[in-house]
Amino acid sequence: MVAEMKAEQIGQAARTDMQLVVPSRPVLRRGVRLRRAGDAVVLDGADRAQVFSGAFAREGLVPLAEACDGSRDHAEIAQKAGFAESTVYKCLALLWSAGAIEEAPEAGAAGPGGLPADDSPWAVFLSRLGNSTGANPSWTRAVARLAARSVRLEGDDALVSAAQRALREVCPLSDGAGPPPADELTVFFETAASAPPLAATEERCRRDGRPLLRMRADARTVIVGPYVDLSITPCLDCGRHGEAELSGELPAPLSDLVAGLAAHHITALLAQAAISHLPSDSTVVDLSTLSTAPRPSTVRPGCPRCSFTRGPVAPQAPAGAVYEASVAMPPRAFLAPRDHQAHYYVANQRLQSQFKDWPSRAHTTLPAPDLSVLAASERHDPSRGEAPLTLDALGLVLKIAFGIKDEETTPERVKRWTAASGNIGSTTAYVLLRDDRVLPAGVYAYAQESHTLAALSHQAPPGDAPCELVITGDLKKVMTKYGTFGFRLVFLDAGCNLAAAREVAQQLGLGFAARPDWDDSDLAQVLGTTPADEPVAAVARLGGRA
Repeated sequence: MVAEMKAEQIGQAARTDMQLVVPSRPVLRRGVRLRRAGDAVVLDGADRAQVFSGAFAREGLVPLAEACDGSRDHAEIAQKAGFAESTVYKCLALLWSAGAIEEAPEAGAAGPGGLPADDSPWAVFLSRLGNSTGANPSWTRAVARLAARSVRLEGDDALVSAAQRALREVCPLSDGAGPPPADELTVFFETAASAPPLAATEERCRRDGRPLLRMRADARTVIVGPYVDLSITPCLDCGRHGEAELSGELPAPLSDLVAGLAAHHITALLAQAAISHLPSDSTVVDLSTLSTAPRPSTVRPGCPRCSFTRGPVAPQAPAGAVYEASVAMPPRAFLAPRDHQAHYYVANQRLQSQFKDWPSRAHTTLPAPDLSVLAASERHDPSRGEAPLTLDALGLVLKIAFGIKDEETTPERVKRWTAASGNIGSTTAYVLLRDDRVLPAGVYAYAQESHTLAALSHQAPPGDAPCELVITGDLKKVMTKYGTFGFRLVFLDAGCNLAAAREVAQQLGLGFAARPDWDDSDLAQVLGTTPADEPVAAVARLGGRA
């Protein structure tokens, strides 16, 4: 899949979005280069392939990048390259988002054994892969992070020795003598023989408030994690819940593989300069195929260490809790600004302007909304009883809860009346109408862009409300941008839709009540949808009893 981003757009965003930080004295990352390739410019050596197209990219991008040697600010680069400073800023924002540039090294930066040379493999690794998170302005900051944290290795002797060889020139290793630093990371290598002391190690780390990373290895699998820090993660018992028994000892030739996995993730945790599933998830690695499977760390209800509930510990975490853990945002200390850039991909920006239309169905145009009735002075007096449902009232409820602001919407940006995750519009409103005084009874879909109702069926399902709103999630649309996290956003958006519909209904004096339960299969049949692609997120009664 091609992810396209425009310099104009990311440049404008960088001036207002605090998660996008353009280097003030930029320098090319170690191990990367920009080169002409036909009508485009190619970025080599970054963590993913990048191609820059367009007239400016062909003629100006390479000279501009050559001026980024770490000694110049934006004005000096503009003077050197012969471009306007505003143009330079936009290009630098694009180059930063692509992983081509970083901040020039800080003066006086130092690491374990001194700062590595600019062209050393270690410096190149931290610089070119540092863009994986964007958490460090430069590779020297990653070195400083590593130098500031010590690591204690415990557990299986062979794995401890192998990990010491891998990490001795990377970060300080504790010898266990003297009081440990407050932020020391303990890594425990658990095997069938070394497992018994793990409980004491976990208790010590928990008592002292220090983090613990468990590495588990047997004859068939390696499990990286869980990472345990009770200020941000579940406890060890919850994090490893459901694991199979250890199946024999790790084959000796695989010790270096396990130590290498540990070294990578330790570096990622401390330096935040490489990709890691930690601290939120564990990963199970099959030693015969090297395939990996994620395992979210989830709190078990009733756990005395990390659950808010009290009582017996649940035999397993509920499916909903496992899902929530699998899509949860990382703790603040491990946020990845790079991930935030997905908002500005051209394809994701286009999602806001994609609307369902039902072109083969007959459409009824809803009355233009009369916004004046939403003034405080027009609020319905409850003592007068419920007002009757009318087409004007139904149209106003749908417009405010699901529609767009026509006067403020432009081809570049859609403006909505109600909050929507990523401004995508991940929900769809259906109307089950049983009151012929409003419209012929039937099932309708609300077309947001045209403010019309598309007739899906001329027979409404049985019910005691003159009108019901059914809110479904457009998973195919929202997951294009957010993946499985989109399922959660559907319900957040449905909640915003319900809240807006309720406020308008109360303002107009219409009866409104959210339904606590419904039959997904029955509603899917009525709407002609499938729960896998378009799950029902909310249902509400609108209007009085029929």
